[in-house]
Amino acid sequence: MQANDPYILAAMDGRELAPAANEQKEQLVQTPENNADRKEPTAFFFIIFGLVYESLATSSSSSSSSSSSSSSSTRKNRILSSLQALKCLVRPEYSGGAIVRDPTIFDEFIGLCYRIGMTETPDVQGVLVDVLAGFAASSSGNSGSSGSGVSDVLSLSEPSAHCLRICAHILRQALGSSRASGSRTLASSSFVWRIILINWML
Repeated sequence: MQANDPYILAAMDGRELAPAANEQKEQLVQTPENNADRKEPTAFFFIIFGLVYESLATSSSSSSSSSSSSSSSTRKNRILSSLQALKCLVRPEYSGGAIVRDPTIFDEFIGLCYRIGMTETPDVQGVLVDVLAGFAASSSGNSGSSGSGVSDVLSLSEPSAHCLRICAHILRQALGSSRASGSRTLASSSFVWRIILINWML
């Protein structure tokens, strides 16, 4: 999905591409209907999105109960893998306008992002920022706003405003933790990820 593989896109739509169908493959990648201008989600979007959401929700909710290092590592790997998949799923070639136009799905998605942004470690938050950046960029034309201009983009109800608030919290948390590093001991890997996260967002 990250490599824009046309076979993956076709599979998400419940179709098959013949290996030799180069013209069909190029058309699938280049046709606006299947990419940035797509309004409807792929046939299997809701199934895959539901599985990814469930994996993130259960992993995030069990963060406080993970005691051993092995279980914590397994949980983090599951979250990172799920976020990588989510980063692709929010793109319009897969989701269309489904996330933005369905209030229930949007509320569940944003609520989960808020939870991850407030509770997870910097390395997880860094991938979340990637997810939010892609979602904000692709949802600007699908939000259904009747107005125009900067005031509409930064409206409190707009998807981009939610994304901005989450990213601002993550950045504020990273900056605060870095400044307080002299008064408390931070894990070296966590400190490195905070530096990477700050540099990425700046």
